[in-house]
Amino acid sequence: MSATLAPLEPARRRHRLRRALTETGSVLLAVVILIWSLAPVYNMFLIALDPEEGEIEFDGNLWPPEPSLEGFREVITQEARYLETFWHQFGNSFFIGLLTMVLTVLIGSLASFAVSRMRLSKGSLLTNAALLTYAIPASFLIVPYFRIMHSYGLSDNPWAVIATQVTFATPFAILLLQLYASLIPFELDDAARVDGASAGQVYLRIYLPLMTLRWRSSRFTPCCSPGTTICSRPCCSRCAT
Repeated sequence: MSATLAPLEPARRRHRLRRALTETGSVLLAVVILIWSLAPVYNMFLIALDPEEGEIEFDGNLWPPEPSLEGFREVITQEARYLETFWHQFGNSFFIGLLTMVLTVLIGSLASFAVSRMRLSKGSLLTNAALLTYAIPASFLIVPYFRIMHSYGLSDNPWAVIATQVTFATPFAILLLQLYASLIPFELDDAARVDGASAGQVYLRIYLPLMTLRWRSSRFTPCCSPGTTICSRPCCSRCAT
């Protein structure tokens, strides 16, 4: 028995060595990416603590010699230069971000539901047509978009920015949500329709709850018996039984 296993030992050692080198390289790459990602944030933090308004970045210091929170106080009290209307600007940014998120998710979820769950004969054309917007450089659309917003009286209105953000974010949201929806068994929709559920009820009571579950769990997969249960693990005790 030992003579049979003896030729396998060098192969096992090479496998363990290759695995250790792979894990070491992965850890080193992760550390480099982490430092690369956090370095700009740390630099902004140093500038914020610098009482000389950012001159520390030219000195090569890793920490300000005299850190101060005066910059934060000036921003909060709107005493800083160019920030006399800070809270108004912050409110506009929050409003634009919130409305962009809500409208993108709403439009993207409705479109992905129609394409992936309603069994439309030409449903794929909707997704492909939406993705065509990424083939046109955004710089080419600045002038015509400005003329459109000006004609509607929205040239100096947050809704113009919201419309722009939603327009460019919705195609990717449709594609992403459509891929998520492909993990939901169609048998659930068919069972709901047999019980008399309308398309709106299927969207609100089946599609949205299961999509929310998919967002919360990165390991979401259909169970071993599709159409009955959906779990957050590839194989759970209920599926096994």
